[in-house]
Amino acid sequence: MTRLTARERFDSKVQRGAECWTWAAATHPDGYGKFYLDGKVEYAHRVAFTWYHGPIVDGMVVDHACHNRACVNPSHLRMVTGKQNQENRCGSAATSKSGVRGVSWNAKRRKWYGFVRHNNSTVYLGSFAAIADAEAAVVAKRMQLFTHNDKDRVAA
Repeated sequence: MTRLTARERFDSKVQRGAECWTWAAATHPDGYGKFYLDGKVEYAHRVAFTWYHGPIVDGMVVDHACHNRACVNPSHLRMVTGKQNQENRCGSAATSKSGVRGVSWNAKRRKWYGFVRHNNSTVYLGSFAAIADAEAAVVAKRMQLFTHNDKDRVAA
């Protein structure tokens, strides 16, 4: 019986779709794929990135441009700073009551508030009568401040 190479083992755990290549084996609790390589468990997307693009520079992270944590398609992966990775978030926080990233409701004033987090500080954009106006202000400010906010740029 011949032993599979690491690359063959990896490929056997991937379902290649037209866009994303979905990791179909074990995952970490956060949804990222797990792959056993050289005696330790690695994140599958980081393994794919390294094999196709080269080493990950210290202090950098691998971002899924497609927002799919199970994706290991090297064309969907890019090396970015932690800040750039946060800029490319998709959607609002799980605890959001508005359902819109960067928009919250102030019940006392009965207004929507817009804000953007940038370089460890919060930029407040004011209060708005309509949630759509608050969202538009937030998207416009992210377009001005961020470099890796792909979802905003597609919508613009």
